Amino acid sequence: MQLVQIGMNSSDIAGSLRLYAEAFGFKNAGAQALWGEAIRIQGLPPSARALLWWMVGRQPFFQLEIYHHSSPPQRPLRSDWKPSDHGWVRLGIAVADIEACRAALEDNGVTLLGESAGPTGSRIAFRDPFLGVVTEVIEDRQHGTGDGPAVVYVASSVADLDGALGYYRDALRLPIRPLDELHAPADEALWGLQGAVRDGFLADAGNMLLEIISYECPAGRPRPSDYRNSDQGIVNVALGSRHKQEVSDLFARLAGSGYRPDHLLEKGDVVTGYITDPGRELEILAIPPQMDQLFGLEPAQDFFR
Repeated sequence: MQLVQIGMNSSDIAGSLRLYAEAFGFKNAGAQALWGEAIRIQGLPPSARALLWWMVGRQPFFQLEIYHHSSPPQRPLRSDWKPSDHGWVRLGIAVADIEACRAALEDNGVTLLGESAGPTGSRIAFRDPFLGVVTEVIEDRQHGTGDGPAVVYVASSVADLDGALGYYRDALRLPIRPLDELHAPADEALWGLQGAVRDGFLADAGNMLLEIISYECPAGRPRPSDYRNSDQGIVNVALGSRHKQEVSDLFARLAGSGYRPDHLLEKGDVVTGYITDPGRELEILAIPPQMDQLFGLEPAQDFFR
């Protein structure tokens, strides 16, 4: 199992596509419209409707999955949202040319939250104008400029750190690493949380890291009680496999720990479902290689511009 997807709800899907193409170099990987049985995995009724668009970078078997729901209408993040609030709140993207990325962000009207420079390279951070969450851009000096971007990590703020550790270590069986391998406490200033008091750990998802954090100060706030998976922000991340049996075994193991998807979509060798428990927001899916083009895991025709 590895991280294969980050699911995100954008207030302006064309704006997100332009931003991720121009600032980072992600490629168009196609689109779908969702309704009926397919959208029920998000805990929404069959009458719900959404446009879904995929983008890919240099990492195999990994995609950004960008949604915009028209029914029910997307609701924005709270006006006083902070990256310490609960849920998936931040992602880190590595690029070879951080100055070109900075210029493209400026062209897209994006204002930086913070920046730093060190022996391993520069970092900048901004609040995504369409997703509402924080993106950290990491200078990547190990790869050539033609290789494209790579997602390094995605971060979740949780209320129950011990429970989250049991979930990622014992139920999902992901290797656990120290939090400071990725970010020191001083790094919190990059996204506006200077002086934050937090604890956490890293879960190694094979090709990138899951940064699981509990904030003592500022205290993380839960998602609204009426939160829907159509609301703005990062909905979840997906662990996936090429093998349906491996995914079925994981669903069975999670059920033994009390975690079950509200709805399971199964068609041939493809199976997917959402775990929606707070602090455990995760999609689990199996996609065989022959379905990659259909499910947006391969580059498609470039955007017309």
